[in-house]
Amino acid sequence: MLVYILKHSGCTGRLTSGRIERREAGSLHVYDSRDELIEYISGERLRSWCVFDGAGAAHREWCHVQPEDAAFFQNAAS
Repeated sequence: MLVYILKHSGCTGRLTSGRIERREAGSLHVYDSRDELIEYISGERLRSWCVFDGAGAAHREWCHVQPEDAAFFQNAAS
């Protein structure tokens, strides 16, 4: 599951299907289950993001969390 916070609005979201690709400077390209790019959560539009496994554990190498967002991500998978 991808949990994220949008850069400009601060809105939060979760994506439970699809795929992600890591891009330059900590950004992602996010694709839906039909393999179409989801532009509003791709590129430089995310402020913070983290991928969690089915048990709710964060994949540390697949996280880019700003310090001001750390508390949100501590409970994000539950």
